[in-house]
Amino acid sequence: MIKKISRDICLIKYRKFPLCEFDKKMDEDICYFPKINSSYWLKLGDNSESKLTLEIASLIKKLNIEKLIFMSERNQKWISKSTQNRKDSEPLTNAIEYFKNHKIEKKFNGGVKVGNEELSRFLENFYTLTKCDGGFFDFNFIDKNENYLFYIHYSGELKVLTLNENANQSFLKIIKETKFVDSMRENTNRIK
Repeated sequence: MIKKISRDICLIKYRKFPLCEFDKKMDEDICYFPKINSSYWLKLGDNSESKLTLEIASLIKKLNIEKLIFMSERNQKWISKSTQNRKDSEPLTNAIEYFKNHKIEKKFNGGVKVGNEELSRFLENFYTLTKCDGGFFDFNFIDKNENYLFYIHYSGELKVLTLNENANQSFLKIIKETKFVDSMRENTNRIK
């Protein structure tokens, strides 16, 4: 299941999404970030980027998350014109076609709700955009109960923010059942 959600509705319904907007008068970015409990940066222990999206989908299922909502911090289209016109990468072309088939194209700037049955395939195409489009850098995803906030870096690392103590305790138990390891970034929490 993939369902588009208008940006306005997504902002009202999921208030813990990070947001950022450029203020022309002040000539600076104005950003909002939710209160977090803990911050983790993870990578695959075997450094196998090809398994990243499958392992993320596995982690999501183990955390008993049924649906995720994806949205950009900025009010921007999912697929930029320059990316839409690129023909230099077959995986990127396939990812653009995948999103087009789900009506995520042209001027769409809202959220996308994805169920577990489609999550692996969606993440594969989402990660391709992350790696290939420099403007696709600030898309986050959150569970519908707003316990976890996730972000995939183009390098293949996964940022997981727990938004409350119960979620943090569940995460620390479940993460041991995955192939993820701490990437040891500074100023983040450690997996014990």
